[in-house]
Amino acid sequence: MPDAPRPPSRPPLLIGEAHGRREVWLRALPAGVVAVTVPRTSRDGNEVHARVPVDRRKRVKPDRVDLVAAEPVEAFAPPSELSTRDLIKVLTTGTYKRWSTIEAEFGKGDAAWRTALSLIRCGAVILRCKVVQTTGFVPDSWRLTQSWAALREDKLAELRGHPDPVQLHAELVQMMSQVPELSAEQALLAATPPGRTLKVPSSSAAGTEDWRVYEVAVRTAVVWWRAQSSPQPLTAKALAGKALRDTKNPWTLQRRQAFSNLVGMPFDQALEGSETELRMRGPLRWCVGTVIADAAACRPWLGLPAHGLLSLGLIESNAIGVLLIENKDAFEQICKLPNIADRWLCVWGAGYATHGLIAFLKAMAPLPVAAWQDLDAHGIRIIANLTERTGRCITPVGMDVDLYRSGTKYRQKPEKRADNLKLAEELSVSGPLALRALAAEIARNGGDGCEHETLYDAVLPSLPGTLEQIGQASAARGPVDAEDSAGARALRFAGGE
Repeated sequence: MPDAPRPPSRPPLLIGEAHGRREVWLRALPAGVVAVTVPRTSRDGNEVHARVPVDRRKRVKPDRVDLVAAEPVEAFAPPSELSTRDLIKVLTTGTYKRWSTIEAEFGKGDAAWRTALSLIRCGAVILRCKVVQTTGFVPDSWRLTQSWAALREDKLAELRGHPDPVQLHAELVQMMSQVPELSAEQALLAATPPGRTLKVPSSSAAGTEDWRVYEVAVRTAVVWWRAQSSPQPLTAKALAGKALRDTKNPWTLQRRQAFSNLVGMPFDQALEGSETELRMRGPLRWCVGTVIADAAACRPWLGLPAHGLLSLGLIESNAIGVLLIENKDAFEQICKLPNIADRWLCVWGAGYATHGLIAFLKAMAPLPVAAWQDLDAHGIRIIANLTERTGRCITPVGMDVDLYRSGTKYRQKPEKRADNLKLAEELSVSGPLALRALAAEIARNGGDGCEHETLYDAVLPSLPGTLEQIGQASAARGPVDAEDSAGARALRFAGGE
């Protein structure tokens, strides 16, 4: 079977706080800026739900809007005309700054407005405005975008400089000299002498250009490697306390990824009690700030925080499709298959999808999405849930009736089996069309299910061919449908927020 053509590399896509937002038309809105609704949020455990504010007639009539960048932007690219002093003023924004404070710092009237527009267009700030007579607006306050807020502390340290760069450089070189696993990094830093400022080695394994991010990654990696002989695993807070002398020192996304790059292990595996990450393997690069994570080069996979994907990051990918796998062991098996992992982006998200994964799948439109779940009622329900929340077609693989009949059924308690029977009966009528026959067969078997780890011999050999067929069918269908296109634009236009 000939390979499906690989699509050209997609333009970098910035995923931001697009959930619960809708574009609002305003008079005299400057170029490069869009107005979006201010979402109404609610919390369900660790998940934050956001929705578009509407009145009782479902009309969008906001009294407040946010002005944001109209197109994806780099995580940190300050306006060239902004002085270092003014950049420090911007980065010292706490939760927000009132417009009167902004005018006092940057000049009243046009001066403050010009500065604000430059910062919006480069993805630095979100300008909150009051809507006047439906289509007019007046500035009220600004806050940093999530990407700039995440970089704030590290960038301020860099802008304010180091009291003794030579001493700090020598200290890090000495620290790494005591850890054999960091000998290559130590040699790179030793060969990069400091001048008036400190520079990260150009070929650093940390994958960052920011000195403060690099310094934190080195200090924590040194302590982490030294602790590997101890039976007591490190937590993220304990590591920050030992390496940085501050348990409250924030593990920003940039620092997490730079540390993971140095130790060669996903953050949630390296440190005890860390949030489970979305694990990926395949042709994708994720850039957060100046830190680069490569899902094709990372071994055994790249771990990305689900909430981080939802809030910031530039994504570049030339994958021909996305394959979701429910269970960790099956994900690891598929990552070993180069004829899949070098063309398809393989993702493990641990069961039911987080908001971060849903945002990611919407943003990857029009690439086809396939899913391999357990052959049980909840596996079918996960695909139904993904389909509903993404508004996209999810193609099941390795989930047909014949495989279920020949598979080993797992043991379960009577009450759980009864619940699965009831769910299977419901899904045989209301579930995804492609899986209703499987749901009916599960119901006929009293709710029994098969975990897909027991089906490797039957599924893995034919999986590459199955995925190629899905990729070819998707390419033959042509452009994405309107619903998917709107979803992708909704993630893109918010410009990082």
